[in-house]
Amino acid sequence: MPDLGDRGNVNGPQPIGKVIEPPAEMFNAAARFMQALINGDTLAALAMTHEQARDQVAAIADSIKAGAYNKTEFFGKARVVKHYFVKARLIGAGPTPAVVQIRMGVEDDGAWKVREAVNLTGVKSGWTK
Repeated sequence: MPDLGDRGNVNGPQPIGKVIEPPAEMFNAAARFMQALINGDTLAALAMTHEQARDQVAAIADSIKAGAYNKTEFFGKARVVKHYFVKARLIGAGPTPAVVQIRMGVEDDGAWKVREAVNLTGVKSGWTK
């Protein structure tokens, strides 16, 4: 049998890493982005978006009718290296809330920008709840 190195890292469960909470600035930026979607302010949403995700954000903004939602509920978060995924539900008077997942990263100037956006409304997958 080949040498597998330190047996403490091979046999049995692996240690779970320390939980790193997202910075408050990231959640504030995500809340402002969701509020722009709720208000139907596509230009404000696009201003908070990295150029690689502009088409995704524009499609989501076009699908959300201004005034249909009045509240944002964040119910999922994850981190991959220095990018954070946030899952949010837009709630309004209608029976079906909108579900949006965004990936945010910090720019060189310290501003948080949306790097990826996915509309999960009505989608059944491992990411939906």
